[in-house]
Parts: sequence; C-alpha cells; structure tokens
Amino acid sequence: MIAAPVLISFVFALITLLLRRHSVGLRAVSLLGTALSLMIAVWILITVWEQGPQRMQIGNWPAPFGISFDVGMLGALMIAGSALVAFCGQWAMQSLLGRRWEILGIYSLYHFLMMGVYGSFATGDLFNLYVWFEVLLAASFFLVALSRHRTSATGSFKYAVISILSSVAFLFGISFVYASVGSLDLSDIIQQQQLHGQSLSMIMGLSFLVLAFLVKAAVFPFFFWLPASYPVTLTPVAAVFSGFLTKVGLYSLLRILSPVVAFGDSTKLLPVMYGLALASMVLGVLGALSRDNMKGILAFHGTSQMGYILLGLSLGGQAGIVACVFYLLHHMMVKTNLFLSVAYMEKVGGTSMVSESGGLWAARPWLAGLFAMSALSLIGVPPFSGFWAKVLTLQAALGEQRWAGVLLCLGVSLFTLMSMLKIWNGVFWKRAPRDLPEKDSARVRWLVVPLVILNISILAIGLGYPQVRLAAEKVAQELLPGKGAP
Repeated sequence: MIAAPVLISFVFALITLLLRRHSVGLRAVSLLGTALSLMIAVWILITVWEQGPQRMQIGNWPAPFGISFDVGMLGALMIAGSALVAFCGQWAMQSLLGRRWEILGIYSLYHFLMMGVYGSFATGDLFNLYVWFEVLLAASFFLVALSRHRTSATGSFKYAVISILSSVAFLFGISFVYASVGSLDLSDIIQQQQLHGQSLSMIMGLSFLVLAFLVKAAVFPFFFWLPASYPVTLTPVAAVFSGFLTKVGLYSLLRILSPVVAFGDSTKLLPVMYGLALASMVLGVLGALSRDNMKGILAFHGTSQMGYILLGLSLGGQAGIVACVFYLLHHMMVKTNLFLSVAYMEKVGGTSMVSESGGLWAARPWLAGLFAMSALSLIGVPPFSGFWAKVLTLQAALGEQRWAGVLLCLGVSLFTLMSMLKIWNGVFWKRAPRDLPEKDSARVRWLVVPLVILNISILAIGLGYPQVRLAAEKVAQELLPGKGAP
C-alpha cells in the first residue's frame, strides 16, 4: 500500500488526459484522484505510527539488488502533508481555472507532478529518487510554461536550466556514492557507513548530492529560479509548488545526510549549510520587502523560510532535526494557504500588485481573516504552527550556542512582519483604486473550502504541538538511531 499514492496518481494522470475535453467528468475524476491519495496517505501515516517503517521490494528482489519503497515517519508525514496540499490545490484550480487550461491537459500534468512527489517521498533507492525528481521536475516545468504569461518563457528557462544543472550534480553524486559502497539502496548505504566509515569518494558523492538538493530547495545562492518562476505561474499552481516542490530537496537532505553525518566524517558539510541557511533567511526576507507583486513577496519568503528549515538541519543534532521536521510541516500548509489567499485577492481586485490593490477589508472581511491567520503563523505568533516551529528552531540553536542563528531568527521574523503588513495595508486597509465586484461567482466562492481546510490545519498543528513534536522526535530517532532522545 505504500506505493498506492504513486499508482493512483499515474492512473488518474492517464484518465484525465483522456477526459480533458469533458469538463464536468474531468473535474470530478481529478478531484477524486487527489481525495483517494489523501485517504491512502492518512492510512500510511497511521500504519507507520503504529507499526514503524514500512518497506516493500518490487518483484521481491532483495536490497540492494532490487527497487525498494521505504516509508518511515518522515516519508509518511511528507506524503500526508503533500496529499492534503494536492487536494486543496486541485479544488482551487477547479474554482479558478477555465476550460482552456483543462483542454491543455493541466490536470493530467498535475497528477504526473504528484506521482513524482509521492515517489520521491516513498523510494528507498538513491537512483530512483533521481528518477522521481525528474518526473516531478518535467511536470512542473510544463505547468510553469503553461501559463503563457508574457514573462513565463524567461521564468521557465531559468527553472529548466537550474534544474538540469542540479540533475547533473545529482548524477555525479550517485556515481561517487556507488563507487564508494557498491550500492544505491539508502538503508544499505547508511549501514556501510556505520561499518566501514567514509572514503574520499563517499565525501565527494555527498557533496554533489548536497549541492543538487540545495538547488532544488531554492536556498542561497541557488534561489533565483524561484522568484523568477512563481510570479508568472498560474497562482493555484504556484500555491501547490510552494507547498511541496522545494520541500522535496530538504526531505532528501534529511533522509540522506543526517544519518550519514552522524556515523561518518562529513560534519564539515554542516558549517557550510549553516552559513547558507543564514544567508537564505536574510536575503529572502529582504527580497520580499523589495517586491510589489504579492506572489513575488511570497516567493522570496519561500527562500527565507527554507533558510529556517535548513538551519535546523545544519545544527546536526536531534533537536535540530525535530525543529526542521516541524518547520517543514508548518510551512507546507502556511505557504500554500497564503498563495491561495492571493489567488482570491486577484479574482476580486483584478491584480496581484500591492500598489494597485485596496479596499478588501470592507469588501471581503472574511478573506482578510483567513489571510491574517496564515500571515500570523508565518511571522510566528501563537497559537499557530509557526510559533512552535520558530520556538523549536531557537531552542536547537541555543542548545548548540549558535548565537548568530538565534539573532537572525528573531530579526528575520521582524522583517517578515513588515512584509506581511505591506500586503495587509496595501490590499485590505488602503482605499480601493477601482470599484470592486459586490459578489463573486459561485465557482470562485468554492475557493473558500481549501482556504478553511488549510487554516484549520495550521491551527491544528499549533494546538496539537505535543503530538506533532512527538512525530518529529520519531523522525529524529529513525534518522539518528542510538543517539537517544532529543
């Protein structure tokens, strides 16, 4: 069953491709596919929670010779979170996108994207992780190009070039790792490191893999593709991208680097990532402050928040991994919801530019409330999920006496507040520059459903902090066996 989300996404990608000219049936079938994946993802999470990691060998070929699916608590959490984001994103696309996008096959591309995402989170083999990366990157490239925005060609080109370069680095990393241990099965690689230590070839392989994953995570200095592509992408698609696309890179770093560093000599990689994390936090939030386009603001915030997540990983201990995992789950929900809120603002105000917006507080006060919940969570205000994510990150940094990290965590939060106030003042409080529609169409009003679902998730993660932290601690214990509790 752990491969079921991949199979479901593949089947529904083919079905939606065949049904793309049948509007009503297409939407119902596509939404059904994401709903089924969500139900299976929740079942996988419950199973892993109760029984521990689940492993499946394709064709019953034993590792390291066969292809394996290996889902621990980290993979289960990421699959469940991605499935929820995918369901909400599918609902949003049906509320906002017209027939021409359906005829172009956007829902089929969407399911292929999800197949790559689920495969990345479920695979137990390094080469197949590369394969799933290429599936999701190909689908995401066409989804970016599909918008046909006047600048989408430039954004698509930057996205394609940086993706190809990161894929080359990925292949180099795979080659060096295989030369070192003669296997690409992730569990086998970790066992070999525990028994025999690390060779120069292994360290070279890890360095290339870290480079590839940092590019995909859009951290400094590899982040320029993100603010170039997200603002020119269809807003509900950009919302889904922000929810899990960059998270695949961070997940891969957690899955591969954490256990290898714990038992090897690669700790010299951690200071490098620490420096990149701090730079990403600062430059990302400064880029957000400099933008007028709301999607551009949120895109730069993606890099800033990736810095927070990478900071936890770069600390190298269990407390840092707990903070990293918690922050990943929080950010998936918050950033998706903020982009979907912007999508509604675009529909009402006719623009995504802060300087050209205004009057939404009077016209749509409930939208202001839904946006405020996610914005406050992004800033780190209790009782929302972002508060606990930043508390755990600060605790981990204090435990390692990383004072620069502590100061920047606090300082960047203040700049995050300023950028959210920029949107709030410009879109909600400022006088409307033009007459706004009194009512939205029935179809657009359905966008409220995913906004409410994601806001409930943000609040649930915050109020359910003990349980979510326990899940993050289980991830740390799986990645760093024998290291004790955090």
